[in-house]
Amino acid sequence: MIIEKLLDANDLTESEKQISQYILDKNNDLSLMTSIELGKNSYTSQSSVIRFYKKLGYHSYREFISRLIIERNEYFKVDDIALEQPTQYFSSYEETQSIISKMYALALIKTNILLNKNTVIRVCNRISSASSIDIYAVGIANVIAKQMAFKLQSLGLSCMFHDGLNMNYIKKLDQRNVSIIIALSGKNPMIQTIAKTLSEQKNYVVSLMGRKEKNVMELCKDNITFFTQEKDDVDVLVDLFSGEYIVNLIYAILKVKMENQ
Repeated sequence: MIIEKLLDANDLTESEKQISQYILDKNNDLSLMTSIELGKNSYTSQSSVIRFYKKLGYHSYREFISRLIIERNEYFKVDDIALEQPTQYFSSYEETQSIISKMYALALIKTNILLNKNTVIRVCNRISSASSIDIYAVGIANVIAKQMAFKLQSLGLSCMFHDGLNMNYIKKLDQRNVSIIIALSGKNPMIQTIAKTLSEQKNYVVSLMGRKEKNVMELCKDNITFFTQEKDDVDVLVDLFSGEYIVNLIYAILKVKMENQ
């Protein structure tokens, strides 16, 4: 989550961009670096570093740097996965196997970078205490949604899958209901309509989504983003893998949580 914000420099001041550039340089070891040293090495100041990590939502430098180091390690792994246009290299079984493995590894690393631990835990807590859970998806995202519905049902949770809107049903939902919207991009008009309708009911709505679509995200109480390809090589293989990874993560957290109750 930190790395993602650093890569999107539009909201950064000049001092923050300097800090960001220093952090994103693989050759710079941050593990033992103090806030004073980070300010000095990035040609800014300790006060600039403090303002920077507080802007990113962290209360202390140690909390910020600990999370940052984890994300940097994941981010730099991507450099070791040279992946161009994969379909150009599917000339043999061995090459196909190698490329698919690299695609999966890349999707996993980039999805982990996008994840916010607090958001995932909060979503899991709401799901575990929900009176009912409704999962909405259309098109190819149905594959992920149906898997999630099955996994939550296997935990004994009251869960249903929907590929459209039933207004009579939605109007009867109580405040403990959790509605989950799953989409690869969020650009589908039906998904946007579903998000808008659910948000108007004032129940808890969360999105599990690939490419960011503000129209949907702004309507949800929480958003969990997973990595998707910018190009549709090998159909949506990577997109589905990323989404399924999020579902498995949530399932595993809930399973442990419920076993310990």
